[in-house]
Amino acid sequence: MRREDLTTGNALCEAVGIVCALIYIGLQVYCGLLYHAGATAILLNVIMVALVYAGLTLLAFYPERVNGLDAQICTGKVRKLTIHMVLYMKLIFVMSLLFTSICDVMGKQVDGAYSLITAGLMIVIAVLYEIKIFQLLKNNKKK
Repeated sequence: MRREDLTTGNALCEAVGIVCALIYIGLQVYCGLLYHAGATAILLNVIMVALVYAGLTLLAFYPERVNGLDAQICTGKVRKLTIHMVLYMKLIFVMSLLFTSICDVMGKQVDGAYSLITAGLMIVIAVLYEIKIFQLLKNNKKK
């Protein structure tokens, strides 16, 4: 993300995401020790969240890759909308994992529909932002 893309809201969203990811990693280690999970299982959970988080962070740095746009087209409001979409999806991803980890520590089972609800929420956010971006590009083309 360029410096001009880093607004207070974006920085806050990123900070909350980082804190949630770190707490998630800590809880994964704790759950692994509590339930005698192997080191491989713990490591795979941590690697998975790190890879997805890093991938979404790269998309926030290069938002033109999200929609396959040229860097000249992905400027201004299109760039901001794309960055917001990626940041919100990253935050939802990490917070949903954190929630399941908290439930694991408390010994509560999460309903199977939770994953579908989380995936559905991420899809809704992606679709809404993509519609906004598409309309913006369509209006810019008319001008």
